[in-house]
Amino acid sequence: MSDATKHAAMAEVLAELGAEIEALGEVLCRDDDFAARHMRELQAIDLIAQKQRALSALVGSGFAEEQMSSITIEALRRRFCGFVPDARQQCGSRLAADDYNLW
Repeated sequence: MSDATKHAAMAEVLAELGAEIEALGEVLCRDDDFAARHMRELQAIDLIAQKQRALSALVGSGFAEEQMSSITIEALRRRFCGFVPDARQQCGSRLAADDYNLW
């Protein structure tokens, strides 16, 4: 099995997980009382779904440089610095603990 086939299979699973996480968040948001009490947790669910989509796209592209540059979640982009050639130019400062901690 080629690397591209493996990457495509992994990307598909990541995309499915992202969609499932997003759907869970949407269901929870329908309950206004729950949403009011758990806004921070719902925002964390949304961030998890965003990260899943970014990972899916990155893996599906075979870690292509152009896909790396399109990641809009800065903390995620910095975590992957060095994964692709010349990605270090796109890297910001070193990661702080708050960049990857949802709580």
